Amino acid sequence: MIKINYNVDEIQWNKNFPYFKKYISKTVNETFNVIDVGITQNISITFFLTSNKKIKELNFKYRLEDKSTNVLSFPMQSTYNDDFILGDIALANQTLLKEAIELKMAKYDYLCKITIHGMLHLLGYDHKTEKQYKQMRKFENLIYNSVKLKL
Repeated sequence: MIKINYNVDEIQWNKNFPYFKKYISKTVNETFNVIDVGITQNISITFFLTSNKKIKELNFKYRLEDKSTNVLSFPMQSTYNDDFILGDIALANQTLLKEAIELKMAKYDYLCKITIHGMLHLLGYDHKTEKQYKQMRKFENLIYNSVKLKL
């Protein structure tokens, strides 16, 4: 079973993405359908839905980058009370909306794409090298296309 927790720190999430739970949960579940992670325990993931200001603070604190970003992933991969805690994903409301407009993409489609990106980071994927980038993009596209068929 996959447990998804939501911590909504920015009131605008409910206004700008009123169906965020539906789209995030479908995306998380589809990520596990596409990528067999081999975890048999209950999996727990927490989403921190926040503002540009707060994600900028987190980005500086944990990555020493003094700018806002769309997503930050904090892998934990530890067991607690029979749950496998995969980690936390922080998403910035305003950045997601701005980038979706710039990319001429529906806001929920973009939310799904960025959720997939964050999930892959929790699962240990990265994009520091060209090889890693290509592998991660391949999985992102595979999962996204699968999510789109089910929404």
